Amino acid sequence: MNTELKTLQLDENAKMVVTELVGQHALIVVDFLKDKEKISEFIIAEELDMEINNTRNILYKLLEHNIVSFIRRKDRIKGWYICYWDFNPSMVPHLKYKILLEKQNKLKERLNAETCGQYYICTHACSRMTFEDAVEQNFKCTECGTIMQEQDNTRTKEFLVQRIAELDKEIKRATPERKIAYEEEIVVKIIKETVSKQKSAVKTPVKKAVAKKSAIKKVVAKKAPVKKVIAKKKR
Repeated sequence: MNTELKTLQLDENAKMVVTELVGQHALIVVDFLKDKEKISEFIIAEELDMEINNTRNILYKLLEHNIVSFIRRKDRIKGWYICYWDFNPSMVPHLKYKILLEKQNKLKERLNAETCGQYYICTHACSRMTFEDAVEQNFKCTECGTIMQEQDNTRTKEFLVQRIAELDKEIKRATPERKIAYEEEIVVKIIKETVSKQKSAVKTPVKKAVAKKSAIKKVVAKKAPVKKVIAKKKR
């Protein structure tokens, strides 16, 4: 697997997103779908020398995060439905931003707990617990029975502050990419709506003309008997 991972053509952002959300084992599948369209799950399994069930499990996990998408088509010969898959690279920036933001929020929660709480640790580093848990255990380690000592967590807090600051920079760098992906979706939506309106605008005059012609025919049909009566009177 390590040899295969070195030959992957995915960019670092895609690798990070897939690894974080699904796992390293899914990278090879996404890499295979890259720059391809509507690939059968059977072809994916065959080309990657994987079992079809394993291939489907990976694809469905990727689908949960919209990393891939699929369409179902019925096989004309065999009669069963086959899924054809695509990689969605436009989702990568959005997902990367979301992952970084969630990581930062968790670290902020941890920093708050470290700042507000009081912790005790075993001298043999067997266990670490809050003051409340230490009281319940009579300040004895649950692993070796040694009396636990209050921990100075200054270094832990410093590390958390540093990591939060690093993530903040990463999030700021990722935000424009996320906006671009989002704006692209909006532009495509606007184009589709504009085309739809233009088609409707072309059809509307035709419909009005047909309706007008139909109304004229009805009026002429109503006037026809009147013309016949006038003609009889003249005779």
